[in-house]
Amino acid sequence: MLTVRRIRQGESKLYKKLRLKSLRDSPGAFGSTYESALKRIPESWTEQADGSSRGSDRATLLAFVDDRPAGLAALYRLDSPADVGELVQVWVPPEFRRQGVAVALMDNIFIWATKNNFRAITAGIMAGNAGAMNFYQNYGFTPETGIVLNCPGDAAVLIKDVI
Repeated sequence: MLTVRRIRQGESKLYKKLRLKSLRDSPGAFGSTYESALKRIPESWTEQADGSSRGSDRATLLAFVDDRPAGLAALYRLDSPADVGELVQVWVPPEFRRQGVAVALMDNIFIWATKNNFRAITAGIMAGNAGAMNFYQNYGFTPETGIVLNCPGDAAVLIKDVI
């Protein structure tokens, strides 16, 4: 059974494990690298996981299939405009792809965003990541040129209204 929920305080080890696995599996999909993530101090993992387990400015969601970790996605509120969020760290392990996990993560991100007064969600897609580009466009994201995200200059920026 597929379930999606917000990360809980104290789950930094689970978060770190999934994040490192994502960076190793899909090195060209993210602005971060596996090597740089390995250099992070333990407290930074705890701060990031616990910080996105509460509040209305950011959330990390985890997907599970039969209690096995099956993906993650995070949404961080932009400073400006404050009603727009940046979708980051979206990843599903190869063994769970094409089973609806990514769609379930997106659906839950949008539900959380609606409850927390986001107007729109942006995503930066790394150049050459055709699979991600197709997924986001099929989910209803469209190209956006008016918002600058913290991703490499050759990344495409997409946006989708929350409502």
